[in-house]
Amino acid sequence: MEACCLQPIDVVKTRLQLDRTGTYRGIAHCGATVARAEGVPALWKGLTPFATHLTLKYALRLGSNAVLQSAFKDPTTGKVSAQGRLASGFGAGVLEALVIVTPFENAISYA
Repeated sequence: MEACCLQPIDVVKTRLQLDRTGTYRGIAHCGATVARAEGVPALWKGLTPFATHLTLKYALRLGSNAVLQSAFKDPTTGKVSAQGRLASGFGAGVLEALVIVTPFENAISYA
């Protein structure tokens, strides 16, 4: 759902960034021009790679958070402290940034 909502915004952002001739007069004009010239579905170009990226990102974040929380469990009670939850969330976020977000953003900026 997130990918479907964000993809048109990303398409418009990319078109505006690549517009060297001044074709578009702003966000709304760009979206309307793309929809009129190429059809409304053109606003969802590239949805499959973006949805795949989000799926991998969330799977890595949730999976690594679960693994880290189990590593921070108290061996006697089996509970995770607030500090353990914080460290797990931080570790999952850093791992996500290093493995998924940064390489994906770099690949897009060089495309």
